[in-house]
Order: sequence, then C-alpha cells, then structure tokens
Amino acid sequence: MDYFFAACEELRHHEFRGKPFIVGTSPPSDKLRGVVQSANYEARRFGVRSGMPTIKAFELCRDLEYTGPDDSYYEAISERVMNLIRGYGFPMEIMSIDECVISLDERDYDYSLKLGSDIRARITSDIGLPSTVGISVSKIYAKMACDDAKPNGIKLVKLEEIGEFLIGKPVSKIPGVGPKTEAQLGSIGIETIGELSEANPMVLIERFGSFGTEMYRISKGLDRSGISDVQSVLSIGREATIKGEPTAERIAETLRSLVTNTIGELNKKSMLFKTVTVKVRYTDFTDRIRSRSLNNYTSSSDIVYSTSIKMINELIESKAPRKIGVRLSSLIEEGGQSKLFGRANGSAGNA
Repeated sequence: MDYFFAACEELRHHEFRGKPFIVGTSPPSDKLRGVVQSANYEARRFGVRSGMPTIKAFELCRDLEYTGPDDSYYEAISERVMNLIRGYGFPMEIMSIDECVISLDERDYDYSLKLGSDIRARITSDIGLPSTVGISVSKIYAKMACDDAKPNGIKLVKLEEIGEFLIGKPVSKIPGVGPKTEAQLGSIGIETIGELSEANPMVLIERFGSFGTEMYRISKGLDRSGISDVQSVLSIGREATIKGEPTAERIAETLRSLVTNTIGELNKKSMLFKTVTVKVRYTDFTDRIRSRSLNNYTSSSDIVYSTSIKMINELIESKAPRKIGVRLSSLIEEGGQSKLFGRANGSAGNA
C-alpha cells in the first residue's frame, strides 16, 4: 500500500488531498514532540520522510497538515485490503499492516501482470486507496520491484533480468540490512548489491555468519524465497503493545508477562513445545518475525524468555518497537505424539 496511514486519513479528510500531509505518533496538541509515521507524496517533495522528528518536518514544510495516529482505523482498512487479496485464492503471507505477498506458483508473467493490475484496480474501486505491485521469482525480488514501482504502479522483474535489476541498488534494499550492517559492509568497500555479488563469500561469512551467506545468495540473483506460514496451525501465543517509551526494562517486563500468559495456556492444554517465534512491530508499523527451534520439547518459561529476549534484541538493534509477541509451536501433548505442519512455497507477488 502507498503511504498507507496518510492515504487512509485522506479517505475521511478530503481537505488533505493535494496538500502536504503527515500522520505523526503524537496527538495534534503535542505534534512537535513525536515522529512522522506516514507522509503523502506532496510532503515528500519537501524532504519529509517517515521516522523523521515532526519538528524537523515542520521546518521543511511550514504548511504541513497533521493528524495523530488512529491504529484501529488503519487496522480495519488493512483487514479489508487483505481480505480482498485473500479472495483470489492464492497462498498468502501478511508481512505488515500495509504489505502482503501471494504465491502464484508456476503462472506465467502475462498472467501475473494481469492479476496484479486487477488487484490494484479493485483496491482503488472497492476501498479507494492507491497501491503498488511488484512481481518476480522470489519474495525478496518482488519486494524490490514493488519499491521501484511506487507510487501507484506495477513492475515485473523476470528471472533473466534480476542481475541487471540488482546491480546498482544499495545494500540497504536487502531485508535485514539495517544501518549497522550497512556500515559494516561499507567499511570493506561494499555499498551496492552489485559490489556485494563480487565479494569473497568467505569474508562475508566470517563477518556476518549465516546472514553473510544469505546476503551473497540474494546479490547473485539466487534467492527463491516464497510464502512462509510462520504461525503454525497449532500454536499458542500472545502479543502486547509496549506502554510508554520502549526502554529495555519495559520490553523485558512486557515479554515476561507474555511468556507467563503463554506458558499458562500451554500448561492448561498439557502440552510441550519445541519452536519459539517472536514478532516485533516497529513504530512505522512494519513487522519482523524470527523463530528458533530447540533440541528438545519442553514447557519451561525460563527457556521461552531467554530464547525470546535474545531474538527480540536482535530485531530491535536499529529500530524501536511498539508491539512485541511470542508464540510457541511444534506442539505435542505431554507424553504424546508430535504434530506435523506444512509450508507453502512458490513464486511471489508483492502487493
């Protein structure tokens, strides 16, 4: 979805249309103390960007229109968009409140373009919002194509076009490459994905471990990531919004409460788990998820907490969280037989 929160507000505030406009994290009465959550394209022409302090945004554009956040409203519209796309019947993964991926399996490029155009037209006609679609052979390349096509466009990157498509892009376009990793890559002379593809993979592995391998594969056009069902059919979990500033103490306190409630539900069902998944929603409403499987089945709350806090700290290295969640899966009954779960994969279209 394009400039999603601001576009949602334009649906009910027609007076904002055509004017530079932002949604911030603070109420209008205290608007200079927060940060920009979403900016329409009129505001972006002045250099206003998401994540920028609102006081800086108003310095760049004195005539900026402003409103505070309305999470329940954005979530309700997001649900309408996702249900519309889900209605096409393809495997689907929701990436965040304003982004999802569908798997088109072995459908050809002409079919994919036609479908993407139809989805965009229906989002406009049925809901009244602009959207952008990217199509390629994997989830990551489809996401990059989508970024290129914004705003309100569609782009297809064929298999044979991936190398040329990637070569000049900054390494920050690779999912998981934040400012810290970008700086580390820059320190060894790697600023673009093309330069990354020419690097010594052993050097990348030595510096970044398994993520070095992943980055290298992406840079060589070898990624084939498809849809993943990260929340198993049989799983137990809880999510909560962090109250106040997301300090380390508040994050830990929120997580301990989530773990206590989740383990309580697990014990009620007399079950054990083997996989821990954490979810972080950032202040810009994007989501990241990470999972870790243990060597043995257990019902230990201490293990859940220690595993979860480590993954959460990895995910919030460079961005502040507003909501966190923990989920236990790969469940068995105590003394019982393990349950099996599937995973769907295929070519990806990013809407």
